[in-house]
Order: sequence, then structure tokens, then C-alpha cells
Amino acid sequence: MNSKVTPLLSGLQNMPIDKFQIDTKNDTIKLNFTENSKKIDEIIFDEVTSFYYLDHDQEDHDEHTSLNNIMYCGAQTPDYIDISEDEDVAVSIPNFVLELNDSNVFIEANSIIINNEKYVVS
Repeated sequence: MNSKVTPLLSGLQNMPIDKFQIDTKNDTIKLNFTENSKKIDEIIFDEVTSFYYLDHDQEDHDEHTSLNNIMYCGAQTPDYIDISEDEDVAVSIPNFVLELNDSNVFIEANSIIINNEKYVVS
């Protein structure tokens, strides 16, 4: 997975996003682009199990969102989580990070689809 997807994602910098869609019913996050040198029109994070959004500059919002960078962090496991037998705890470890303008989206997904080609995260 990493050897195939990382080169595709590495060149995706400073690209205007035409559409950013979070679909909780289908567990997907979709990005659509029209202008980029990599010829990537669409990226879908599929089988999303968690995501969170951080807005670093809440007062300065540009009407145009750009993808500054996208990173694949790999399949990770927590080093240590102390859970008693009575607790039901959900743990989220993002494997993708999107840098958008002055904000970040952290995504935990089981696969990524780039221009209709699916890559399963291992």
C-alpha cells in the first residue's frame, strides 16, 4: 500500500479543492479537484472509521479551500492503552492527514480510492 500510494499523494500540494464531502451514511470522505499536474480528479477515503477536524485560525476563512499537503501515516497501533475489563473504549489512530489552508483533517480509513483505483490500507 505505502509504496503505491505515497508517490501519488506526495505531489498533491497547493491544489484548489472543488468539492469536499463527508458522507457519514456511506463512511466516506471525498475530495474533487479540477486543476492539478498529477491528473488526479478524485480521492475518496473509504470505510472511514473516524475523523476529526482542527481549525487553527478560526477568524480568517478564505472562500477557496486548497489542499496544501496530504500524508499517509501508515497503519499504526497504540503503544499502550490502560483499559479495565468494565470499560468499553473506542481508540482512533488516524492514518491520513490533510492540510487544508490553516486547518487539518485527521482520517482513519480502511482504504483510499484515487481516480477509481482502490488501495487497501494494510
